[in-house]
Amino acid sequence: MNEPGVITADPPQLVNQNGQRIGAKGQRTRQRLIEVTVHLLETHGLRDLTVAEVARVAQTSPATFYVYFDGVPDVVLAALAATSQTTPELLDLLQQDWIGAEGKEKARTFVQLYCAQWESHRTVFRVRNLAAEEGDPRFMEARRGAVRGLLELLARRVAAARSAGRVDPSTNGPAQAAAILILLERLAAVRLLIVPGETDYGLVMHSAADMIAHAMGAG
Repeated sequence: MNEPGVITADPPQLVNQNGQRIGAKGQRTRQRLIEVTVHLLETHGLRDLTVAEVARVAQTSPATFYVYFDGVPDVVLAALAATSQTTPELLDLLQQDWIGAEGKEKARTFVQLYCAQWESHRTVFRVRNLAAEEGDPRFMEARRGAVRGLLELLARRVAAARSAGRVDPSTNGPAQAAAILILLERLAAVRLLIVPGETDYGLVMHSAADMIAHAMGAG
């Protein structure tokens, strides 16, 4: 059984747009198209990137592209399906007790791990979020699905802190969990906007972790 919140990779027996099973060579072609698309999206917008450009850089043809995908957004969705916004280490931390004296350190470790995971897949997460915020239902569901497990575990930790009298008894667990996740997403997303010498990103992460630790009732 999969850990909550972890999106697993595509199943071994992939099929193309015609419903035919994809062999080893086809899987390599499909993966190459995904990798090229993600690379190009580092400098192109989702609406601006064309199938012809992806095919050219992948050294194949648009006709071959359409054997595997309907369009560029479908390639991004395939990349997201093989990517996780969380890790086993993050999930393990959220199943531990944060109320004790080690709560602040756990919060700092959690923030570092979360930001590192985001950085590893920055391009697809950024494109997903922009498309979701523009109202594309496929990307909205992909975004929601990526964080369901995290939200559930964060809400449990907040509820535990509330039961222990460590936070305001009126605190709503799901709402607090959503606020924490919004903070984490923005923290990870704005890293490139922080100008060295003006603000220390490490200190920003540290401050965010302290806020999260407080919300989780850390000692």
